[in-house]
Amino acid sequence: MQNKTFEISELALHDNSNEDQMRTRKIFELLKQKAISNEFLSEHEKDFFCTGVKLSLLNDGKLEDYQCCDNPKFKFLYLVYFHDLTGGSSFYKPKGTTVIKVDSAEAQLDLEYLYGKAEEWETTILKGNHSDQLLQQISAETRAELKNLDNQPEFTNDQFAKGAFRYIFKRRALLLQSKYIYCIASEIFESLSSTDLVLEINEQVIEFNEYSLIHILNRHYSEMTKQYSTNKTFHNEDFKPRILSIQLKGILKDIDNSKVLQMKPIDKIAFKINGVDYLLWTSEETKSIKGKGNIKFRRLNTFYPVTDSNELEKLNTDYALTKISNTISVYVP
Repeated sequence: MQNKTFEISELALHDNSNEDQMRTRKIFELLKQKAISNEFLSEHEKDFFCTGVKLSLLNDGKLEDYQCCDNPKFKFLYLVYFHDLTGGSSFYKPKGTTVIKVDSAEAQLDLEYLYGKAEEWETTILKGNHSDQLLQQISAETRAELKNLDNQPEFTNDQFAKGAFRYIFKRRALLLQSKYIYCIASEIFESLSSTDLVLEINEQVIEFNEYSLIHILNRHYSEMTKQYSTNKTFHNEDFKPRILSIQLKGILKDIDNSKVLQMKPIDKIAFKINGVDYLLWTSEETKSIKGKGNIKFRRLNTFYPVTDSNELEKLNTDYALTKISNTISVYVP
């Protein structure tokens, strides 16, 4: 990943003083020059700069004048329209300190933009050899999702179904959600330090990497955006995507300190928090490191709340629930 110019903490007004207004305007001007030259900007820098463009009372142009503003524009419009990409609903946007209803002509233009993004993104994710690991993982996840959509009975039992609007819009929705997840994941990795991504238990290091985040974001968040029944469980507000690795790092540290899983296998770690059962899965994998060849490491594969009756029965039958603090109980084999 290329180096950002500014720390995330710098990209916000700290107060309403003239000094802080001048400070953030200087940041904006520097980022504007980089944007004009199509130089690298971090995702947080893009958001800061493009928000400045939208709010500017000076002659700073519009979002479409800057290539770097495409992701911020996409994220904003996706959140406005994701609930009905057919355009048949009412849509609302913030304007100043109020929220206004979008007129039909503007909505149609916005939706055409999103449809174009879905086509662009499909071309991207159908490639299987991305050098960027985040893009590689979201591409693999999305190709699997598209295959699952194609295999739904409503589309396999009718030879004409895949030409119908229902299929077209479900496919678009799936692609756009995938692109949104990629954008958010990019922001998350920018905001975390390398130590935030290293979890540890039983003197074993567990890596929280691109595979971990993409898999969990795609399969266990945003239930309302799914285009078919995934038979997956979804997280509530207790676990926040942007700090998920930090939350899990703290939980595993507490479990490790309790010693209840000492000398136990850690492929499957089960615990209860706030009355909800969770499963965290890890596995030993192999990766290629330049100059070192292939090395083994342990990866966090997935993490989700448990609601499946068979999984719950296994926990209650094969494990002893042991309280280690006021908030956490651990299932001990």
